[in-house]
Amino acid sequence: MATNVSRSLTQDSDEIKEMYCEECDRHGDGYATAVAFCVDCLDYLCVTCQRYHKRQFKTHKLQDSNSMPQDFYFEKCSTHPGQLIKLYCSECIKEACQECKDNEHVNCSDVNHLPTLASDIQKSDELINLRKIMDQVSMNIKDTEKLLDAKREVIMKQEENATETCKEHSNKLIATYKQHHQELIDDFDKKMEETVARLKKERSELIQKISEKERKFEEKVTKAEKDIKEEVVNTNINFKELQLEYLNLVGNLKAINGDLEQAQKLGQNCKLFIKLKLAKQMCNQIQATTYQIQHSYIQRYNLRKSDIQQTKQSVEDQTTLNSLDDQTWFFSFDEVHVSAVERKLAFNFDINHKFKKITSLLSEHTLLALDYDRCSLIIIPLGKSNAEYIKEIKLNSKPWGVTKVSDYKIAVTFPNEGKIRQITFSDDMEVLDTTDIPGHGRCFDIAYSNNHFVVSYFNGFTGCIKILSISGIKVKLFALDDNGWDLFIKPYYLIVSPDNTMIYVSDMRRHTVTCLTFDGEVAAIYIDDQLKAPHQLAVDEYGSVYVCGYDSNNVHQLSHYLTKVKILDKSHGIDTPTSIAYCQNTKKLFVGMNQSSKIKVFNVSLD
Repeated sequence: MATNVSRSLTQDSDEIKEMYCEECDRHGDGYATAVAFCVDCLDYLCVTCQRYHKRQFKTHKLQDSNSMPQDFYFEKCSTHPGQLIKLYCSECIKEACQECKDNEHVNCSDVNHLPTLASDIQKSDELINLRKIMDQVSMNIKDTEKLLDAKREVIMKQEENATETCKEHSNKLIATYKQHHQELIDDFDKKMEETVARLKKERSELIQKISEKERKFEEKVTKAEKDIKEEVVNTNINFKELQLEYLNLVGNLKAINGDLEQAQKLGQNCKLFIKLKLAKQMCNQIQATTYQIQHSYIQRYNLRKSDIQQTKQSVEDQTTLNSLDDQTWFFSFDEVHVSAVERKLAFNFDINHKFKKITSLLSEHTLLALDYDRCSLIIIPLGKSNAEYIKEIKLNSKPWGVTKVSDYKIAVTFPNEGKIRQITFSDDMEVLDTTDIPGHGRCFDIAYSNNHFVVSYFNGFTGCIKILSISGIKVKLFALDDNGWDLFIKPYYLIVSPDNTMIYVSDMRRHTVTCLTFDGEVAAIYIDDQLKAPHQLAVDEYGSVYVCGYDSNNVHQLSHYLTKVKILDKSHGIDTPTSIAYCQNTKKLFVGMNQSSKIKVFNVSLD
């Protein structure tokens, strides 16, 4: 009975501070107070077991009750219920008993005594850093709540506007329909004087017929209104799922914090140690989910309504009335592609430099620029505001376009020499290797896509687009449209869509942006009075296209099919923009200007 009582107490109460003899407990000899600890066996021993242990293992080191580990951990192993958890494997990030170590962790080199590991956990940097991480997670969750509130307002406004529009249009449709019928009745009444008796009967029949038609028409309009409302509500399902995810995040964080505080308050270092490890993993998961919620997209849509005919109807001419009877749609719900949603661009900072053209992003930390006149490749580390950090690499010819091939590899065009050079860098952006491939003419801008290069050309009279293999072999040529006319005159700049399905080309002479498929088919052409001499282009992860209007002193945001969305102009600090780049990881837009020594950097957000 003593053994059962001691086991129950040690297992069920974290308040007990006295350690018992593991040998006696293991062999069913009852409960005995531990007075020694074997450093080699990691076992607590009573007076009797200590005496026999010294005889049997003379080389083992024993610690008395004053020097033995005092932080006792009484949790039993779930795999081996008769064994105490006294070890922790840092390789597997898992607690273990002696049998677990002998069987499951036999190849692990970092298995240590748990109370020894946990002795300094209260003041450890790991616990302090976790608290800081959890504080940051809490702040992120609060920021997420604010973002969700803002998105909720957008959704409620959309629903409110859609509901009001539907109701207003439905009322007008029904009222107009009834009005047409009333006009028929009024015309009929004028003729009743001649044949009152006959016309009264006909009028009664007509009213009955009209009432039935009105009922059916009203049902048809009401159903259309109901269907469109359901479609509006369905667009918000994803947002409701985001709200549930957010509530789960809040609950998980509270649970983690509660476990840590309880273990710390009770001085249960071993339990605190294990909870700390689990909390770190959970915090990483919460951070990732928080990022997804913060960058979620609210589906936009346009609600179109049918025309309402207001003309007066006669008995002989019922064209409008019949058209309303035959009409099959009254509302149209059109989803707006994410690339056509206006971005919020907030000025972030300026990068001061002496070069007039940025061209590409090598990474979220490195901006590339080309100086045509100085025959230079410029490397601008982002986050380093001082000019001394900018590196200039001299080239043997005038460069024009550059594209990223891989993390430390780029391709540069040299139109005067008609060649393309691939340059490989080291981690510290020193040139390791260069390889030249044929450019097949005066090659200007270049983009890398699916192990191929997309290159623009201008021979002084007309231009074209070519697709080359990575080794410089010409694969495709796009020069003429379906009617045999030149597609381009001066296509100095181009960019490829994120999904590698579209090519966007700006033509300085025609003041256009053309969207091509990789088969050379023209998908769309953008031309606008507010875009003059378009230069370089950029595209974000959603397919939105940004193009510099050099002579119009602005930057146009276009949808993936080249519809106008937004214009940045002098009010945003834009003046003679020539080059533009977008960083997907940091959501930043970089704009270089010919008449300025600054590169303007904007934060880009969807909502």
